Amino acid sequence: MKHKNREYFKEKSRRLRKQGFSLTSITVETKLPKSTVYGYIEDITLTQNQKTEINRKRSELRRNRTNPRKGICLPGRHIKRPLDWNSQIVHIVAHFMFDGHVRNCGCTYYSRSKYQIEHLKNLIDQTFDIKPILHNRADGVAVMAFHNVEFAAYIKEKINEIFPYLKTKATREEKRIFLKTFFDDEGNIYYNRKHKRRVRGYQRSHEILRNIAFLLEEFGIKARVDMYSKAVEVSGRENLVVFMQEISFSPHICVNPKRKNTIWKKEIEKREILEQAISSYR
Repeated sequence: MKHKNREYFKEKSRRLRKQGFSLTSITVETKLPKSTVYGYIEDITLTQNQKTEINRKRSELRRNRTNPRKGICLPGRHIKRPLDWNSQIVHIVAHFMFDGHVRNCGCTYYSRSKYQIEHLKNLIDQTFDIKPILHNRADGVAVMAFHNVEFAAYIKEKINEIFPYLKTKATREEKRIFLKTFFDDEGNIYYNRKHKRRVRGYQRSHEILRNIAFLLEEFGIKARVDMYSKAVEVSGRENLVVFMQEISFSPHICVNPKRKNTIWKKEIEKREILEQAISSYR
């Protein structure tokens, strides 16, 4: 009887294989161990079309399979997850939006400012109780990486929520922190002997630029969105004065004197250049 059963399952396994079934699919159909099924079908060669179809089904299965650990760390590596927005969360999320990179496995932030790196590192440590890996690139940019899937999932979630929050519930101080972070990371001040004076902040996203201009308007700062340069621009004495009083740049945020098109031959704080630009008006 056992012999008859073995012959039956062998024949069934070989028939399914010739029809293009994968090894795993045959084990499901026959309820036999993989090693047994493999012994029955190892001499059968699949056509290229059958191999392609098996690979397609595998890819589809991987895409549709729910990962119960997605966005969840291994035990002992969990983070604190603040439930509500506050100025610290706005500050952290904004930095990763602008000069950061958020992936499923973690988050990375880039800056030439040692002050900015140290400030953000301490802020994240206090808020989430996690520490980064730090290194410096050959071009002088400091890289701060957090290899934590829960932190990455949290930051992704908050990036999607931040503009609705800023427009409807955020305090004036939280909006100010967000704008200051944007200009610290993406902004520059232009001032030269021809008396061109303007503050610009760069972003590829038209939606982000429009939202930045909208928030600036709440502080009485008129801004122009320049999609050719992919920037939001603040110019004119009155606008620049209000920008300096309400937003400005953080301390120790300097221009890069090594840029080919810079007129500054040494590191100088951007807020100092802003003050010079406004003082130059007659």
